[in-house]
Amino acid sequence: MQVQPHSPPALLARYVARPDRYDELCQRIGSVVVLRPHWRDFFHGLAAMPADELSARRAALGRQIHENGITYNVYADPRGFARPWELDLLPYMLPAAEWAQIEAAVIQRATLFDRILADLYGEQTLLEQGLVPPALIYGHSGFLRPLVGARPAGGRFLHLYAVDLARSPDGRWWVVADRTQAPSGAGYALENRSVVARVLPELYRAAGVEPLVPFFEGFRDGLVELAPADGAAAGEDPLIVVLTPGPYNETYFEHAFLAREMGFPLVEGQDLTVRDDKVWLRTLEGLRRVHVILRRVDDLWCDPLELREDSALGVAGLVAAVRAGMVTVANALGSGILETGALLGYLPRLCEHLLGSKLRMPSVATWWCGEPAACEYALKHLRELVIKPAYPTLGARPVFCGDLPVAELDALAARIALRPFDFVAQEMVNLSQAPVLADEAGGAGNKAPARDARALVARNIGLRVFAAAGAEGFRVLPGGLVRVASEADMRIVSMQHGGGSKDAWVLGSPARPRPVPRIVPGQLAPFAGGARVLGLSSRVAENFFWLGRYSERADAAARLGRETLARLGEAGEASWLGEDGKVTAALQALCRQRGLLATVAGEADAAPTPPAPLAQALFDPAQPGSVVANLRQVLRVAALVRDRLSPDSWRIYNRLSEFAAAPAQAPRLGEALQRLDESLLSLVTLSGFVIESMPRDAGWRFLSIGRRIERLQFLAAALSALLLEPSQGGLKVLLAITDAELRYRSRHARGLAPQPVAELVMLDGDNPRALRYQLDSLAEHVALLPDGAALAAPLRERLAALDALALCDCFVHELAGARSRAAAQARHCEPLRQVLDDIWRGGNELADALARRYFTHLDARSRATVSL
Repeated sequence: MQVQPHSPPALLARYVARPDRYDELCQRIGSVVVLRPHWRDFFHGLAAMPADELSARRAALGRQIHENGITYNVYADPRGFARPWELDLLPYMLPAAEWAQIEAAVIQRATLFDRILADLYGEQTLLEQGLVPPALIYGHSGFLRPLVGARPAGGRFLHLYAVDLARSPDGRWWVVADRTQAPSGAGYALENRSVVARVLPELYRAAGVEPLVPFFEGFRDGLVELAPADGAAAGEDPLIVVLTPGPYNETYFEHAFLAREMGFPLVEGQDLTVRDDKVWLRTLEGLRRVHVILRRVDDLWCDPLELREDSALGVAGLVAAVRAGMVTVANALGSGILETGALLGYLPRLCEHLLGSKLRMPSVATWWCGEPAACEYALKHLRELVIKPAYPTLGARPVFCGDLPVAELDALAARIALRPFDFVAQEMVNLSQAPVLADEAGGAGNKAPARDARALVARNIGLRVFAAAGAEGFRVLPGGLVRVASEADMRIVSMQHGGGSKDAWVLGSPARPRPVPRIVPGQLAPFAGGARVLGLSSRVAENFFWLGRYSERADAAARLGRETLARLGEAGEASWLGEDGKVTAALQALCRQRGLLATVAGEADAAPTPPAPLAQALFDPAQPGSVVANLRQVLRVAALVRDRLSPDSWRIYNRLSEFAAAPAQAPRLGEALQRLDESLLSLVTLSGFVIESMPRDAGWRFLSIGRRIERLQFLAAALSALLLEPSQGGLKVLLAITDAELRYRSRHARGLAPQPVAELVMLDGDNPRALRYQLDSLAEHVALLPDGAALAAPLRERLAALDALALCDCFVHELAGARSRAAAQARHCEPLRQVLDDIWRGGNELADALARRYFTHLDARSRATVSL
């Protein structure tokens, strides 16, 4: 294509500016295609980059997405459930003048919808005057009758609003859909900005882009002001929580991201309870009152008592608490009714009636077939329209009637005629297109760079814009979330259909005041109110506990598997003979006990497992104790507490994902040992980061308790297997799997002996992998928990029993004479065996006691209610 001013052909050689669509990059002036003015500076800056530099920046963008763990969950996706977020390196650019028009239209629309909700759940004059058909409202499952008459704090129903915009071929913007229930995408927009601004810093600074952070700060501060008046009168600090359906929701990443950025706890329905028409958060210290809920759960699922009875996502009694004015839910329950496309055709009259002005931005031409005239028009022009469901419960996808064969079109017409109120007909709009970096296949996305890394291709786009309510009205996020079609001429631009995204840059204007100071993208300033640090919810505490346990299980599996593989690989079948055979048999039994190998009948007499099957079992996700199985559990539980993890700590967890994947084929011995070494290195790095960087709060404490319990039990089992009947090989393996070889050599230069090994691995209070260290550390951590002194007492008793052992009586003999004195040795070690068995059982007893006291709340003391 010919482009003026002159540009390198490498950029636009494959770019097609179609005459039937609005092109965001180029415009036609006569027979010449020219760059739009607001794109020129960025375009020439991009063109000045060598191809290898652009490839490197795209690779850096992909790495940041992977390390930040930005995902969009898609069920049955071939790339996995947690699909990596697709982000194009090129931003979408809007000039200041055009954005000012969009901003004003979105503010007007958000204000209009808030007024409509107030009337529908209040006086209902719109229904009485026929401005909205009563059948449309009363026939909609999203109209929540239990909330009629409920007045939220401040009288505002809509707190976060999103609108999907599309540009027609003539350049005008049209509203395609409204999102009023639990709008998603704002968090992704903030993360997009954070990533792209870091990958293209010079172009970002030169463009003078409007920042995003002030929008989120204003939204957060606005939520704080929504706390019910009775809480402020009682001197309670406002507690705002983010209610999520859980980690299997499509946008769970965004839920955790926003909760962390705004400093609100991320909770699930099971974390909350309603008592005396107030909502409470279950914490380790007791129940704490919740004042505001920023929900990401759809209306019908929020309360199983009065809404959808089969919901496991909501909070029983929440509707009653809202009616009583004891909690504010944002957006208000019942606001999802405005998402129906059937309402779009009535908005112009509603705007004039409620706001006294014309609608600034029109909706796509829409007909609700529930009205006879609209139904007649739709049936007459069906081939030209798009048919959508009028109610979300119908679950149907849009139908592009122009693509249907005659028989299917006739069948659709019959369904519309039979139940017209179930359908909405809309005009089909050709979406605008914008440039994206091409991949090798001619597509777009975070894939391998093309042969010419600077080649651009055109893709259809849609813009989602967000408005948040504050004390002074609605404020609009500059830009929003740009969604990009994955293929050329794709009509539906959706993440569920494999679409990607862009960062939206609104270019600054000298006439527009800029916030000062300017904050780094992706970082929110601290809340000025200085609210106290919240107690940890029981669910989050339990997740941290299991995060520690699974991390330590993976570490123990890797260490034990490495030593067992090394012995089998070095000695082969000969390792089954004599004293070395006992060590190999003990290791194999320990592997079975830990779930690294399947248990077999006649285990004591079983032949040694060859190295190849053991290497395969270590990385088999179906083997419950394998390294891969435990690492997958680590990543699963880490995702559940993501809002409590710093970006750096999450990146370390995320790097474990490459080791949590099963090998494509059974690894050879050398490959297995190398993979175990690398897994251990990542786990040790993670452990060190936790020790140095996590705040010493309840989450860190439960994570540490989980690690110590797991290490305690592993050490007790290993000592029972290798120390009760000691040998040179057994002592060497024991030092290896406890990472104590260097420490032992620095203390004892005369070789291996049972007594010094036992003192180092069992009784050394300074050795973080010694049995005594685990008991002492556990007793200290547990005693600091609420009412933890009683749970720590058994640990102190077992610690005293361990210290009381007369180890010299057990190990006074020399190893050379061990075979001839086996019977006496067994008698001497019986007290030690009993202590080790008791310590192992004590780990299970402590875990059960913690669950009863802090996770399931089975005792009366844990049900105490506190109001802070």
